[in-house]
Amino acid sequence: MSGFIAIQAAGFQSTIQDKGRLGYQEYGVPICGSVTPHWMELGNNLIGNKPDAAGIEFRVIGPILRAVESPVKIAICGDVTAEISSRFDGVIQTRKVSGWRSFTLNPDEELKIGALEHTVSGFVAVSGGLDVKPVMGSRATYARSAIGGLTGGLLKAGDKISVNEASVKLSCESDKVQPSPPSVEHGPVRVVLGPQDEYFDQVNLDEFLDGTYEISKASDRMGARLEGPVLSHKKDKGSEIVSDGVVPGTIQVPGNGQPIVLLNDGQTVGGYPKIATVISADLHRVANALPGTKLRFEAVSAHEACVIARMHATELERMKKSLVAASANGFVDLKALYETNLIGGMVDMVKPDHFPGALKEEDA
Repeated sequence: MSGFIAIQAAGFQSTIQDKGRLGYQEYGVPICGSVTPHWMELGNNLIGNKPDAAGIEFRVIGPILRAVESPVKIAICGDVTAEISSRFDGVIQTRKVSGWRSFTLNPDEELKIGALEHTVSGFVAVSGGLDVKPVMGSRATYARSAIGGLTGGLLKAGDKISVNEASVKLSCESDKVQPSPPSVEHGPVRVVLGPQDEYFDQVNLDEFLDGTYEISKASDRMGARLEGPVLSHKKDKGSEIVSDGVVPGTIQVPGNGQPIVLLNDGQTVGGYPKIATVISADLHRVANALPGTKLRFEAVSAHEACVIARMHATELERMKKSLVAASANGFVDLKALYETNLIGGMVDMVKPDHFPGALKEEDA
């Protein structure tokens, strides 16, 4: 038996996303996928899904959802409050649910997801994953080219999305809570300089690394536009290059001198010099930052970026194993929390060489 999720109201820029469309950039197809992939994995983990099961990603304000035909288990990732309403004997009853925990949405119950705090994007994981047709190996939506998702675009009121048959079974399982959900990270965003950092003199490179930039309101899933110190290209180099490949995290500097960090829906080639690339472990911080958020950058080596990525993956696995049971009244089961070992080790994420066992440059 399978059911549906009905979209009563779409929220803002809600789309179906998974891990993304890998292996097609050479054909001009962006990766897309969730801008907070670790949130996607944690949400799917809360309800027993595969790590990359497709869910709903929304920006700023969440959608209103209704379960149709069968119950579904849901987890909302993000600092957000939500409300479930149902009708009993003609009376509407409501109960509140929080993010970072699983709960069951029964047939004809309505889930209203509110506004996010501190971040721009949230993710809704649904038991079994959303069952839409894969395009080039992914269910991720790329709205600019009408690829993937339900109809290739943003979700809208009246849409119905099939859920996997496993949803009925998963909805009967005990609810779980992520006891220490990810919080907003501070400190410099780490970058690897290049590949066209030679288009800028040392004064401008220092300005880029020492200055403070602000996320512009013009930012979206394609790129985060930054406002701050204006960077000048070397006169003998200019502000344009022969177009070559770019990846999520690439920082282009167009003629106006204001950097643009390419994100998941970003193009696959570009003709502006690339001063640096945000490391994979920090890219979500840029993609999920609210307009007005201030950022600073710190240069690391490619080797250090690899060490940080491995640390990030290890920490994600630790978090996935730290789930505790939720009590019937919706709060954390304190007994389960106290009996769970949540800390497996501590490392310095800013200085990856400052923990036992870190790889040294000569060992790589």
